[in-house]
Amino acid sequence: MLLTAGVSPATVKPSACKTTSCTGKYPAQQGCNDGRTIDRKEPGGGGPDVLLRVSARCGAAWAYMGKANSSWDYRIQGGRGTTMKTYSTWADLSRPTYTPMVPTNKPYRACIKGVTDGDWYCTPWH
Repeated sequence: MLLTAGVSPATVKPSACKTTSCTGKYPAQQGCNDGRTIDRKEPGGGGPDVLLRVSARCGAAWAYMGKANSSWDYRIQGGRGTTMKTYSTWADLSRPTYTPMVPTNKPYRACIKGVTDGDWYCTPWH
C-alpha cells in the first residue's frame, strides 16, 4: 500500500472497482491511485513521455502525463477487436493529467501523438 506523509491508513480510500468495472473510470476517484509506472513512451521528434500506470489493487491501467504543453494528445488502449476501448486526453501546463482506466486482464498500452508528424507512438502491448 502506498501512503504519503501525513496520511493514515484509515484515510486511504478502498478500491471502488476491479478490472472490467474500472473501465472508463478515473483512478483517483476509484481509489486506484496506488498505481506504479510500468512503461513509458516518448514521441518521435522528442517531447514529454507518456507513462503507462497500473494499479494491482484495481487490476486496471491508465496513461499519465506530468505538466506539459496542451498540444500533446495521448491515450490508453485496452481490449481486443470489437471490445477495444480507447480513451484520449490532452496534457495541461497547470497540472498532471491522466486518462480513464482499462482493465489489465486484456492487452493494454499507452500512446502519445507526435506534434510534428501526427503519428502515434505507443508502448508495447502488456
